[in-house]
This record gives sequence, structure tokens and C-alpha cells, in this order.
Amino acid sequence: MVPGLFSVVIPTLNEGSLLAMTTNSILAGTRGAEYEIIVVDDGSTDGSTDFYLRYPNPHVRVVRGGGLGVARARNLGAAAARGEYVVFLDGHCRVSPNWLARFAEALSVPDVAVVGPTFTKLAQPTPRGCGMFWADWALSQHWFEPLDREPPYQVPLTTGACQAFRRDVFMAIGQYDDGFTRWGSEDVEICLRAWLLGYRVAVDPAVTVAHHFRESRAYEVDDVEITFNFLRMLHMHFSAPRIARVIARLGNNPFVAPALEMIEASDVFAVRAELDASRTRDDGWFFAHVNTALREAA
Repeated sequence: MVPGLFSVVIPTLNEGSLLAMTTNSILAGTRGAEYEIIVVDDGSTDGSTDFYLRYPNPHVRVVRGGGLGVARARNLGAAAARGEYVVFLDGHCRVSPNWLARFAEALSVPDVAVVGPTFTKLAQPTPRGCGMFWADWALSQHWFEPLDREPPYQVPLTTGACQAFRRDVFMAIGQYDDGFTRWGSEDVEICLRAWLLGYRVAVDPAVTVAHHFRESRAYEVDDVEITFNFLRMLHMHFSAPRIARVIARLGNNPFVAPALEMIEASDVFAVRAELDASRTRDDGWFFAHVNTALREAA
């Protein structure tokens, strides 16, 4: 581990020219921090990572994944990282010049495990979102607007489009969960896990990441697997009554039944037992003190 170094891990799958835009944004604009960029190619077929063969840069390394999915691709990038800090960034973003230096300051607070930025759309500076919360028992994710408050300040959740960790804390809380399928819920699950293990999740609104919000993905994702990831998060952390409450709110979703069959065949109950032995807080505490939009119903 190199003290003070940031390892920026970018998992990618068929990002096209947006990937080069993302890394060029970091290379051209980052100020006040030492960094390396680790691009984890998780099986791209569009040739987007060939850019780094044609235009090699000492700051950039490409690691080959090959169908791992977001959580495991991020963990693979972290395993290759040399930095004291690890930042996970989507491959379709533009960053503000101060982003890493501000993250280092926010992560100097001992009990802060995860830090996120303010997000905007890539094409326009508004609206702005800074941290998220669950607004109802279907666990719909809603954004907070940035607050005029001394940063960093805590939020219930922050999206995996950009999440910064101290490397030692990332390892201590167990990295992203390897049991997730290709996409979905791995980012909010690690936030919830951090809270329940005694840490906090925070944001710095002065850091801005402009993100390309797609209407469709550049790769196929199975709806049953997305639902499985969501249910896996519930079974990892929620009490039985809350699991039932959330599933009831999903109504007649046709993907729930096959996803529950996947849950029964998975390792989630063994994972849950390990987490139960390590937690300092439970989901009731989280809804009473952190995700307070659901406090009365907790």
C-alpha cells in the first residue's frame, strides 16, 4: 500500500467512447492528489479498452475480468490497487478537479467508511443530487439536494457511481458482496452494511461528478437476477418482519418467486450468520436514526 495514493477503480463493460472521456477527465483535471487508474474490463466486445493499448499512460492499468458483474469486478480492481484510498467510479463520468483531495479530507474522519459526491447529469449542471434515502417500504431510492452544511455530513446511502473508501476500512467491512449477480443493489448494500458495522456514510457536496444516466444499459441484465440482488440485500440485513413487509410492497412482481428460489439455494444465510456476529447495530436502529423517512413505520 502506498500512503496517500488514490486507486481509482473503473469497472467497464461496453462503455464505448464514454470510457476514454472518463479517464481523460481524471488525467486532465485532477488536482492535489496522487492517483492511479485501474480499468477493469469485464468482457467488453466494443473495443473500448483498446484505447489504452494505442495510447498508453503510466497512470492507467487495464485488468481483465470477463463476466464477473459489478461487485466482483470492483473487488478485482481493489485487489490490484496500490493506494491507501480506493475510489470506485462508473465508466461514464466527468469529475471535478478537487475530487480526490476532498475525499481524502472526508475520509480522515475515523468512523466514516464511505464518501460520495454531488451528482449531476453529464449534459447539464442541474438537477443536483447528494446522497440518497429509501422513501417507502418498496425501498424506492430518492436523492437529497446538496445541503449548505459543513462537509462531510452523513447520509443514509450513496450510489456506487462514485464511492470512496479508505482501503483498510473497505477490507474490514468485507468489500462488495461477491454473491451478487451482474448488476443491482451492491452499492446500497455496502452502505447499509457499513452503518450496521458501526461506521457512517457521508457526502461532500463540493465534489461534483457529472454522470451519464442511461435509459438503457450497454449490456443485458436479467430481471430475475436484479430482483435476486435486491432480495439478497434484504436477507443479509433485515429482520424477518421487514423482509416480509418489503416483499409485500413488491406486489405481483413476476420476478420475485424465481428470485426467492435463488435465495434459498444461495449462501446468503451463511453470510447473514457471519454479519450477525459482527454487527453493532440492527436494521431497526438504521431506520430509527439514519433513514428517518421510514422512522415511524420502523
